[in-house]
Amino acid sequence: MGSLLTPAAPAMTATPTPGPATPVAASGRIQRPTRIAVGGLLVLAVLNAAFLYGLPGHADTGYAWAIRPPIAAAFLGAGYLAGIVATALVVFTADRWRSAQPLAVALVTLSVGLLAATLLHADRFRWEYPPSWAWTAVYALAPIGVAVLALRQRATTYRPTFADPRLNLLRALSLAAGLMLAAGAVALFAFPTALADDWPWPLTPLLAQAVASWVAMIAAALLWCAYDLRRGAEAFIPYATLGAWCLALLALPALHAGDLTRTGAPLLTYLGALLALLALAGLGVSRAGRLAL
Repeated sequence: MGSLLTPAAPAMTATPTPGPATPVAASGRIQRPTRIAVGGLLVLAVLNAAFLYGLPGHADTGYAWAIRPPIAAAFLGAGYLAGIVATALVVFTADRWRSAQPLAVALVTLSVGLLAATLLHADRFRWEYPPSWAWTAVYALAPIGVAVLALRQRATTYRPTFADPRLNLLRALSLAAGLMLAAGAVALFAFPTALADDWPWPLTPLLAQAVASWVAMIAAALLWCAYDLRRGAEAFIPYATLGAWCLALLALPALHAGDLTRTGAPLLTYLGALLALLALAGLGVSRAGRLAL
């Protein structure tokens, strides 16, 4: 990246031919294959969100495995709703890879967690039902596809050496929140039966590990932002996605009050954590300002 950081030497007799390290080569723009792949994820997010969040009562009999009560299906659907926000912004708005990069880290984390939960509870899946195979294939292949596309993108993307100091508070808070969420996700995945007793609604071990995978996804995105966020524009997509996820989850106790089995401390902890994350999301979006994505 030397030609990006140092002035070119004065030409002696002719205009030099641009080399491989010119700003054109290192533009960092989202490439067409990446945009097409994210478009495919957008379609999957719309289908899953419409079914799990919009029609959660049907997830007991119409999904890859039996999800009940409806609020549990809607929790998973909230992740796909947030996924619609993320993927739509990448497909229709974003121009630079660094604006979308945290989502790649998040998707790999989610895929690994959900694939592991699927393999650990394979007996709970309806393998005679084609969506079960589609579910497994998506989360088995996604990490490979994301890795290939990310490597291609990073080869043409310049990472600024210094971060905008106005992002220091956001990065510090993201680090703290990411570490706490990661610890909670690992604990819930490792001890799904014991920790499910502290959740506001019933969770089977499979559901507990699916919930843990979504929480781990958010943790991964926040930790990546804490490490790699350099410009305000890079904050918009990950923190807008976080805000959408929080809002969708905050609505669940009101939409499915009849499914709540533990109020008091479990519900207050759930709501308090989401409100804190929503405030963090607001800070991240505000730091993005009006800069181009």
